[in-house]
Amino acid sequence: MASPAWRRGRAALQLFALGTAIGLLLFAQQYLDDLTSGDAGNWLRPLVKELSGSYAAMVLLPGIIWAARRFPLSGRGWVLHVPLHLLGAALFGALHTLIMLGLRNTLLPALGLEPWDPGPLLARYARGLPIHLIAYTIALATTQIFDRYRAARDRQLEAAELRSRLTEAQLLALQRQLEPHFLASTLKTISELIYNKPKAADEMIGRLSALLKHAFKPQRDPETTLGEEVRLLDLYLDLMRVRFAERLFVRVDVPAELRQARVPRLLLQPLVDNALRHAADPTMTLVSVQVEAREENGQLLIRVRDHGPAGSADAHREDVGLSNTEERIQRLYGNGYGMSRGRGAEDSSELRVRLPLKTS
Repeated sequence: MASPAWRRGRAALQLFALGTAIGLLLFAQQYLDDLTSGDAGNWLRPLVKELSGSYAAMVLLPGIIWAARRFPLSGRGWVLHVPLHLLGAALFGALHTLIMLGLRNTLLPALGLEPWDPGPLLARYARGLPIHLIAYTIALATTQIFDRYRAARDRQLEAAELRSRLTEAQLLALQRQLEPHFLASTLKTISELIYNKPKAADEMIGRLSALLKHAFKPQRDPETTLGEEVRLLDLYLDLMRVRFAERLFVRVDVPAELRQARVPRLLLQPLVDNALRHAADPTMTLVSVQVEAREENGQLLIRVRDHGPAGSADAHREDVGLSNTEERIQRLYGNGYGMSRGRGAEDSSELRVRLPLKTS
């Protein structure tokens, strides 16, 4: 963080640069006019004249900025500030005249030129009063316009930050809501096996431990890569293979070029869990689920198909996992993305997830 001394030094350099630029522009205009009229003489004298005026104004500019912020022409009581600024403009004119003449009568003799003769000081001040009033008004208005713009920008940034924090908190809450749902679903499966197939239940507990270590590490980022989701899905399917044994057939088709795509955390597991519950009908000899990801029109399309019995009453019923996933997609990407259901190839049930395709 910059020190106060460094900030003051930078502000002084900025004022010096601004004063130099204004002085050179005024000098160029004056000198070109003199050349056009044939009155051009020693260029050094008009240069000192214009630079001394602009440098004197820069010396007083911080005072005008302070007055503009201390006595703003807005809000309650602004009318009472008008006389103060008129007095400030008059004071600015007097000080500017004195500083400018002091600089000229110091620099000109030092450069071997005749001192500046302004004539009667009061008359010189009166002649410069209109331009001093205009300059003060411009500085006053510029300061207040800039401060209003900066205040509006700061409010927008603060509001955006608050919205971002709120969205992050909501997404984190949804993710934490999904974690116990996932755990309860898996433990229910284990409880179904523990009496009839204790060895399989024991194996599932061991694999569940490995899965939990991988899945529920503290993460504040609501997104991960599709490749990471596939790895998590593989661990989950290891559990399901213990449950279904030879009945389970799952095909995961995710091209390598899409594995760096950003997706919501815990996206695939709830979708596959829902498909398995639909496909695992007692009348079915094979529990078949396909997961595939494709790029379509610049978007990421994920399809999860199962071959459960057609017309099943609880087909893809709205459970916590699906509704939670749908809500997280809406919060992350907006209404243009989400989930839809339909019939896939070979009369399968198909759940489609459409997401923006992004890799960073």
